[in-house]
Amino acid sequence: MLEVAMDLEAGLQVLAGAARTPAVGWSGSLCEFFDVGRRFLRRAHADIRSGRLRSPAFLFGSAGEHGLGATLEFLSRRIDHEYPIELRSPFEETESIAGALWSGKELLGEEREDGLAKLRFARGTLDLPVHVHEHSDRFIAVLRGAGRFWWSEQTLDQFDARQIESVSVVAGDVLVFTRNLLHTFSAPDEELVLLSYHSPEIPFDDPRQYTIPATRWAPRFAQLT
Repeated sequence: MLEVAMDLEAGLQVLAGAARTPAVGWSGSLCEFFDVGRRFLRRAHADIRSGRLRSPAFLFGSAGEHGLGATLEFLSRRIDHEYPIELRSPFEETESIAGALWSGKELLGEEREDGLAKLRFARGTLDLPVHVHEHSDRFIAVLRGAGRFWWSEQTLDQFDARQIESVSVVAGDVLVFTRNLLHTFSAPDEELVLLSYHSPEIPFDDPRQYTIPATRWAPRFAQLT
């Protein structure tokens, strides 16, 4: 009888069917991250419907506070190893940001409408303008590095750059926000790498992917005040 050692930290061993040589471990990490993102957004929308939250909502904290610290660290590490992807710039018209998208429809089947993006902000990124995703919600895990998340509770039409708040983000933090939240990221002092779950997935080159308000603002302007 064949005995196969199972190490939960390493995932399962691939004994047949490996697409690459040498064979790699398998953990199903990409699909699991999709499931984590779906769960968080489902809960956020339930609280919006119940009246506990207003829309758009923005939730922020450490993954460890939700018992997810080790899980997200493991999934992020395995995704990097098991599903290599080429990041390309510019992203959302910003040369210092590179990104790529795993399509849920392509990987998990035609019935899926979600996707997972990997985004890398080069050190010194201050030029990504405040924008909204009018048609998609986000669950984001900070994979590596540190930076800042900026947001406004003004609407797209109201935005005048006078009511902007921010919070520092570091590896292990998670951000959940629903569509139509005005926001951006910056990485002034070091590289920032994110895994961003999109529900639904909208291709990067689709004009519906993001919208910039008439009053254009980027974190660089905050450095001048």
